[in-house]
Parts: sequence; C-alpha cells; structure tokens
Amino acid sequence: MANPKPSGTGEELSPEQQKFAEIKQQQATEAEHRSDRGQYLKSGRQQKEEEKAVKKAERPPAKPVSRREFLNYAWGAALGVVLVEAGAASFFFALPRFKEGQFGGVFPVGAGSSMPAVDAAPLRNLDGQFWLSNDADGVRSLYRVCTHLGCLYEWKDQTFRFECPCHGSKFQKTGQYIEGPAPRSLDQFKMQMLVDGQVAAETTTGGEALPVQPDAQYVVDTGVVIKGQSH
Repeated sequence: MANPKPSGTGEELSPEQQKFAEIKQQQATEAEHRSDRGQYLKSGRQQKEEEKAVKKAERPPAKPVSRREFLNYAWGAALGVVLVEAGAASFFFALPRFKEGQFGGVFPVGAGSSMPAVDAAPLRNLDGQFWLSNDADGVRSLYRVCTHLGCLYEWKDQTFRFECPCHGSKFQKTGQYIEGPAPRSLDQFKMQMLVDGQVAAETTTGGEALPVQPDAQYVVDTGVVIKGQSH
C-alpha cells in the first residue's frame, strides 16, 4: 500500500483527499491558462488602441501661436499671393493682346499711292486714334491726343495746322510744336514701309517721316508710341 502524501500541517492525506487536491490543482491550472489566453486575446485586439490612447494622453498640449508668429505667417501668405499675381500679370502681359485693326495693334493703311497728297489735309483714323499726315519729308502717323492734358486736337483747314480746343496748343502738319501750354511736339506711332512683305523702313525714336513709294505698303503700329521732342 502506497504511503499517502503528507499535508501542509504534517498530517497524512487519505487517497480521497489526495484526489480532491489534485482536482483542485488542475482546476486552478486551467483557470490560470484561461486567464493567460484572455490576456493574449486582449493584447491582440486592443493593445494598439490602448497604447495610442496612452500616448495621446501623455502628449503635451499644443503651444498657442504668438502674435509675432501669426504676423509672420500672415506676411508670408500675403507675399506669396503678391508673387503669384505678379507672375500671372507678367505672363498675360507677354501674350498678344490686340488683333489687327484694333487699337493697340497694327493698322494697315494701304499703299503709298493712297497716301494723302503733300498739300492736302491729313487723314484721320478713328479706330487707330491717329492722323496720317504727308508732307515734303514723307508720311507720319500722329497720335490724336494732345501732349498737354490729353485732349483730342483737330485739324484746321483755315490755318493749315493742328489746334487743341481745350487750352489752345498749336502744332504744324508735321506735329512740330508752335505755341501753347503743350510741353512737347505731338507724339507719333511707329510706322513701317513694306516692300514685297519685308520691312524696308520704319519710324525711329527721332520720329522721322517715311518716304512715300507708290508700290510699297504701309502699316501703323499703335502699340509703340514715339514721344515728341520737348521745346
């Protein structure tokens, strides 16, 4: 007969007591195993969420933006907007903006044979805002705006000259200043003489007239203004 195991108090256990103790020990082991398994399942499903919550709770609160930082951000944003607008304006300014025969663009005025005679009155072009004036030196395109305060001057057949109705400035048929408050002679638009489709002559910064050739074609570029000479 096997000897029974001693109890914790020094007494020997009966076979029934030993079997009961073994069952209790097995139940405790299974309970511990279930607890470990539950902890494992919890770690697999919730551990990341719990770690995120802990980190979020431990994260220091955001520092409020100071007045200086706000002004720096505002100035930076405003500067960015200005640079974008300037770039867009430069891009659109470089694009062709006017069609042929539209003010600011090129106006064909015909062949030299269609130019006004030297002793005739200048021809007014309302669309291009210029006078086509021909004299002994050649043909010019004179800007219709007075160089004083921007009034529209007129041609007077009686005096054979240009006169401004606003303040009385007077100019020769060539656009040369005669008298009045205007600070300079009349401005001109650039004019070109074309022979076989090629530019044979054009108005320079000095405002010299172009020679009149019957078979040549002439165009006026209202996008280029040549200032009149100061007196």
